[in-house]
Amino acid sequence: MIKKVWISTLCSMFLLAGGSFVSAQQKPPQKPPQQEQPMPSDYEKWGKIAVELAKLNYPDGRIIDYQYKGREKITDKQWKDTFELKIQTKDRTFTAKVMILFNPQTESLLSLSIEEVK
Repeated sequence: MIKKVWISTLCSMFLLAGGSFVSAQQKPPQKPPQQEQPMPSDYEKWGKIAVELAKLNYPDGRIIDYQYKGREKITDKQWKDTFELKIQTKDRTFTAKVMILFNPQTESLLSLSIEEVK
């Protein structure tokens, strides 16, 4: 009886150790964490405007994806935020690019544009 328990225990230990060894070998090497640029604190404000602009231009569409693509400084008083929104209508799915030009000092909206990405 003790021999059976001992063999079962050894088999279990072997399987557990072997399983750990195999899974450790199959893991891909980890990449060092990439340094990402921090998100601007006010991008959400402009993102809400981008979504509203898309809803106005495509009233029968549904926004199924939203990506903030980044910020570009044009001059000290003109910066541009760019967003890409994936829009689905009953006939098609497409991407719309929304560009918002604003004054960072006064936080005022200067211009909006939207175009379909081909």
